[in-house]
Amino acid sequence: MAKVINSELDDLSNYYGQYNFDTNYDEETGEYTVTDKEGRSHSELVTAYTEQMNRLNAVASVYQRLDRIITGEEITVQVITDKEMDTNAMNNGREIVLNSTMIEQLDDNTILSLHGVNYHELAHILFSPRMGSNLGIYIKQNKLGRAVMVLEEARSEQLLMARFPSTRIFLEANSYQYLLQDSASTWGSKVHVIIGRSHLPIELRQYVVNLGVEKYGHEVIAEMVDVINQYRNLVFPEDFDTAKTLLQRMAKIVGYDEEPTPDGGYDIDEDTNCHNGTPTKGRPAGGKEQKTLQGTQQGKPQEKAEPNTNKGDEVGTGTGENSDSMQEDSKSDDSDRSASIAEALNKRMEEIKSDKIVERELKDTRKAVLDNDEIKESIRNSTSYYDQEPDTDSISTARKFGQELERLVRNNDPAWNPRVSSGRLNIQRTMTPDVNAISEMFDQWGIGNEATDIEAVILMDKSGSMGGQMREVSQGAWIIKRGIETINGSVSVFSFNDDTEKIYDSSEMAKPRQFKYSNYGGGTNPLKGLIESDRILTASKKSIKLCFVITDGEWNRAGESDGIIKMMNDKGFITCVVFLGGANEYRDLLAQSVGGIREATIALKKLRHGAKIFHAVTNTKDLLKVATEVVKSTLKEKVR
Repeated sequence: MAKVINSELDDLSNYYGQYNFDTNYDEETGEYTVTDKEGRSHSELVTAYTEQMNRLNAVASVYQRLDRIITGEEITVQVITDKEMDTNAMNNGREIVLNSTMIEQLDDNTILSLHGVNYHELAHILFSPRMGSNLGIYIKQNKLGRAVMVLEEARSEQLLMARFPSTRIFLEANSYQYLLQDSASTWGSKVHVIIGRSHLPIELRQYVVNLGVEKYGHEVIAEMVDVINQYRNLVFPEDFDTAKTLLQRMAKIVGYDEEPTPDGGYDIDEDTNCHNGTPTKGRPAGGKEQKTLQGTQQGKPQEKAEPNTNKGDEVGTGTGENSDSMQEDSKSDDSDRSASIAEALNKRMEEIKSDKIVERELKDTRKAVLDNDEIKESIRNSTSYYDQEPDTDSISTARKFGQELERLVRNNDPAWNPRVSSGRLNIQRTMTPDVNAISEMFDQWGIGNEATDIEAVILMDKSGSMGGQMREVSQGAWIIKRGIETINGSVSVFSFNDDTEKIYDSSEMAKPRQFKYSNYGGGTNPLKGLIESDRILTASKKSIKLCFVITDGEWNRAGESDGIIKMMNDKGFITCVVFLGGANEYRDLLAQSVGGIREATIALKKLRHGAKIFHAVTNTKDLLKVATEVVKSTLKEKVR
């Protein structure tokens, strides 16, 4: 259970001990009154203490719930009130401990900081090597704890963002908040924290590197940059040997454990952002998953900040993500550079807080904490739909779809498989004159396939371009859901445009003669829905996992969305894009692609979005064929 640990506030008297009290004698009543420097009485302090404890418990509960939803793991979150704790958070591989000093008030900056810090610790829990691993033992024996604390920062965050792209903006904000605690002119001591985070603007990273060169020299910073950039792309346990070499190189810069920083080295003792490079509990993601996640970074432009050989060189420029807001500042004179860079970061922080998704996340989190309730799911229930009665063809198709699924289940029950090449000789069949093939004279007992339980998610495109087809889309989702539910499968349905909304929870059965018609409008961004689909399917214990996307073409942020589909494919999920665009356009593209026209092949690839199965449909019956084919092929694959 999420809870507050009171190292300093073991009881209320310790809470009082934080304050300076004045004792006053009231001559009229003959009583003494005790108040703190703010004039608060004993009862008022009791109230303040209780409210603070409730708030901290609520924060712990909210983030514990959030982390368990995201990961599917039994992660514990605690809040510590301990003035000796010199960092915002720490973890041991299963528990995240937050410092209560972060939570003095629940404004946007506080919640934004909590999100970033929490996701950072989650990255270590999910991906950092454990103390008991081969690498962890080597680190302990060779006093490399300080080095691994530095190196795991960027690697773990890079993996987390590849798995959960929505965490990127909060980790970005966390880095800015960390930097803005000090004057920009002092950021030369932050190279180890900033350089490996390639999602930060190249101009910022280059600025920090140049300051680092001024403070520590070109040789030290060049070596640090090279080691961090190599280490952040490693996959464990496959790359343990490479990691050992890189850790030794880093230790020569920052020093070995229990030893001072080497002369001419890089001092991180004053910095408390790095910690817990090798947690002691739990188990990180396996090498296969890490390799897949690191593979999503391949091919992406990753501009690297390099140490300039000349102290007076200009801050580097580039086209990295989030670099636009800093571009004009990169050309400032040295005297104005610190102020302009800090101003650019503050400007970017305001942009982040104005992001619609971030705004809602902050609002929902604040409400969950203040209500002392668990956090709501980030995807809200849709209110932009109304019930309609399906047409006759759709009702018939849904019924036939259910019958087909029932047949597939029966076909996977234990039974005799007739006319096979070995097994029990069928005497009656051998006496039939027209049967001479040996391959048809035997029957074989099949044990069937018990693994016919299904978890499915359907994403419906309700962008503005779907206006003329929303009835078909809504009925199509209803048909698939009704059919899978006939064999007790679970089906969640979401709609997406610029945002994602829940249409059906998996626990809500589709009604026999009523479907939910979604209103349409807006852009086409399924990313949030795909992330939720991946989370649902990953957490499910069912053996068959399906994801359908009913859409009419290309998407916003397609690269990130396609990456989630690839991730689901790699996990063994069956992904299917149902294309409801122009049938004639699709046929023309297909013909051109077969004819060797490269542009047409590229266009078809964009429409497919990397799904294992792609079908263009023109009517309800085609949709039935799609769903039946997907489920049937999946069940056959399970039998094999």
